[in-house]
Amino acid sequence: MKVLSSKERTSKSKPRLLVDTSFLLPAMGIETEKEVMEAIKYFHMAEIHYLEVSILEAMWKIVKVVSADKLDRVREGIESIMETYKQVTPHPQAYIDAYKLYHEGHRDYIDNLIYATSQKLHLLLLTADREFIDFLREKGHPIRNIVTPDKIKQTKTI
Repeated sequence: MKVLSSKERTSKSKPRLLVDTSFLLPAMGIETEKEVMEAIKYFHMAEIHYLEVSILEAMWKIVKVVSADKLDRVREGIESIMETYKQVTPHPQAYIDAYKLYHEGHRDYIDNLIYATSQKLHLLLLTADREFIDFLREKGHPIRNIVTPDKIKQTKTI
């Protein structure tokens, strides 16, 4: 019988939230939109999940804008993400669903994979990407599990 830690016991009552890459960047020392920074303040109210591929996507941004002398901050941020948030593995069907979204016209495969994973694992998805939400809506895909920073700001909860 597995004994649950206090973190595991208390997290059961919290909403499970999969975040897109923009919500990982601040931990790595990268400034993002104000609305993203504001939403992060409410992360203590949820069990935060991420995909490992989001760290890879963040690194593609970081190699373009961060100097070598700042890499300790990036490493510390990655360690913090890995220690604080829960990594989830996409369901095999999520890869196929992401492919289909790509061919429907949304050309960011990683965003597609994050969305498809949220659907398959029944997680709320936190994204600030309104164009992606509009695309999903226009194509008839479910968006009821999507949470935006605006919604968090208005309700002061996740």
